[in-house]
Amino acid sequence: MEWIIVLMLLGMLPAYIAMAKGYNFLLWWLYGTALFVFAIFHSLMLKPAEKNLLHYGRRYCPHCEKIIDYDATQCEFCGKDVTPLDRES
Repeated sequence: MEWIIVLMLLGMLPAYIAMAKGYNFLLWWLYGTALFVFAIFHSLMLKPAEKNLLHYGRRYCPHCEKIIDYDATQCEFCGKDVTPLDRES
């Protein structure tokens, strides 16, 4: 019985990491409780949810997939030119 409680508490770790990146806490808690070893690595490898990027004025570079400013004209990571986006669109 104690191991179930431990698993439920451990499941909160990947759920919290995923929630910080903009994903559903409850679904990730269930996943983390059932498959903790996989869920913790999966949550660490997640990219931030698209809705969070747009909210904070960020987006992905179309060339290297790193996170850059919404109005950037050049990627700070790969150095390629990118088209700046209008925040209202």
